[in-house]
Amino acid sequence: MNETTKAIIDRLPKKPIIAPADIAAAYGMATTDAIIADIKTGNLEANLLNGRYIIARVAAEAYIKRNEYIPDEA
Repeated sequence: MNETTKAIIDRLPKKPIIAPADIAAAYGMATTDAIIADIKTGNLEANLLNGRYIIARVAAEAYIKRNEYIPDEA
């Protein structure tokens, strides 16, 4: 895991259940559109509760690690 991925995970709230906005904020995104799209396509595990998505922190961490960018060596 690279330093950027660690920093993103460290920015997540220290709660067991988080919202798409929490993940978007950790990434520095202005909206949750990309996070919601990943939920709808099955790339991020979430549950719909009273019209709102809730995400387990462990699922969010796994999602961030799966989407880690690893540059090619020059």
